[in-house]
Amino acid sequence: MTAVRLFLALDLPEEHRAEIGRRAARLEGDLPPARWVPPDNLHLTLAFLGDTAEEAVPGLLAAVTPAFAGCGPLELRVTGAGTFPPGRPARIGWVGIDGGTALLDLQRRVAEAAAHRLGLEPDRRPFHPHVTLARPRRPWNRRASEALTRAFEGGVGGPFPAAEGVLYRSELSPRGARYTAVERLPL
Repeated sequence: MTAVRLFLALDLPEEHRAEIGRRAARLEGDLPPARWVPPDNLHLTLAFLGDTAEEAVPGLLAAVTPAFAGCGPLELRVTGAGTFPPGRPARIGWVGIDGGTALLDLQRRVAEAAAHRLGLEPDRRPFHPHVTLARPRRPWNRRASEALTRAFEGGVGGPFPAAEGVLYRSELSPRGARYTAVERLPL
């Protein structure tokens, strides 16, 4: 049995990814070392599925396709930045995504459908829509976290449509992750 590392996500438009990348590049020299996500890899994860049997992929797609199709296209916007965990030394730097209750509902439906089909326990943590931007090598202090937040004040670009979800395969290597779209799922 072959396993593949999978996640379900929404993509960002090229112009938003490029602007996020430009702002991140300006920060890199001023902040403590971190592994920065390349602009081409920026996405909004709806559900991380981890290692999944390749044979389970058709059934997974059959389960999540109606969850995506049951939602019309969404209007999203990049709304600023922050760090996880909040109020403590940062282990993740992110940019926020606002899609209102429609995005929250889509994420819940997609994550539940995938978990049910794969026999996983649904993630009960509150969903905080974000795009991971950086993983500090050692946790960032408050000054570094505030610099990230300031760099993205006012958001990035205008609103943008999300008309499809994507099932991605993730392959890890010493040079970073490589994501390959397995299937695009219309909203």
